Amino acid sequence: MNRRGFLKWAAFSAAALGFWAASPWPGQPEVPRRKTVTACPPIMERSLTLTAVGDIMMHTPVSNSALKADGSYDFRPHFQYVRPIFQNADVVIGNLETPLAGGPLKGYPNFNGPDDLLKGLKWAGVSALTLANNHSLDQGWKGLQRTATLAEEAGFIYFGAYRGAEDRATPRLFSAGGVTLGFSGYTYGVNGPWKYPADESWRLNFVDEKIMEEDIKALKAAGADFVILNIHFGDEYQRSPNSRQLALVKTLLEAGADLIIGHHPHVVQPGVIRPVISGEARAAVFSLGNFISNQRDRYTDQGLMITAKLSLDFKSRKYLGPVVLRQTRCIRRYVNDRLTYRVLPVYEAVNQPAAYGLTAEQAAFLAEDQLTMSRRLIDFKSF
Repeated sequence: MNRRGFLKWAAFSAAALGFWAASPWPGQPEVPRRKTVTACPPIMERSLTLTAVGDIMMHTPVSNSALKADGSYDFRPHFQYVRPIFQNADVVIGNLETPLAGGPLKGYPNFNGPDDLLKGLKWAGVSALTLANNHSLDQGWKGLQRTATLAEEAGFIYFGAYRGAEDRATPRLFSAGGVTLGFSGYTYGVNGPWKYPADESWRLNFVDEKIMEEDIKALKAAGADFVILNIHFGDEYQRSPNSRQLALVKTLLEAGADLIIGHHPHVVQPGVIRPVISGEARAAVFSLGNFISNQRDRYTDQGLMITAKLSLDFKSRKYLGPVVLRQTRCIRRYVNDRLTYRVLPVYEAVNQPAAYGLTAEQAAFLAEDQLTMSRRLIDFKSF
């Protein structure tokens, strides 16, 4: 980024904390379902829609922004603007990059978030969570297992970390519209030293090509029409995938994964639609960036929301598409001297700025930023 672009972004960020200070957030706008028209669409007997978002990080200011007078936490306002979009999907996946271990809340570098976060995510429409990331063990093995227990009790499909060998061996499947998805999640590692107790390798999934290929086969054998993998990998704050990401994604797509969703860099990295493999389209996005966090370095307040339609025709042939990449933005604003956060869907906010509490100037800035990011995402060729 050149100096002029940086200064413009910095000025916008300063303005967001300045003349937004006293303005309240508008209520939740109505988001119509988007329609996709093709010239000669194949006859689809069965289909469902999947949406996935980036990193869900509970830095201390984010947690505090949801604190109520009675000591509970209410995250519904944080997600009110993306909720209508989530409601149009059959399943919504997020990367929960904060353990819920109970006790005092903590921010970076050893996260511990409030249990009520799950209520807010559930209200918004999130239905599946990957628990495999470099912050999985911020509060130890007990904290990770408690997170998995709470996720199950709240009705989420969780994967990537488990509560026992039987839990690890249970395929994570979701069915809707006559289509079944299989999920699994993995991380390149965790922060700090770690060791499996008594060789209990079922506790957390680490990146291992052989194991991942076996998991793909197991999910297909269990009845998954499509296999979805969430992978925590790449270099933090780098806007392009590295050679290790490219090689791993290529291997897993050829091994039978249908959609690979990447996390960890905290900035958006391009996605890629693979050429047809064995008569089927496959897709990957290397990093969805941050969904909600307090990170404010350039690009870290941006994220992607991927929405994919997964279909089977009358001969049970698989179709992946259309695949839509929506940009999101985590915006901070002081309201009555209190810091608040909202996740904005950029396309909708730019086209209806007043409905999302934006001035014309702010909407113009987001529109320009949206165009800049779109140029990086379109037609990315990785291999």
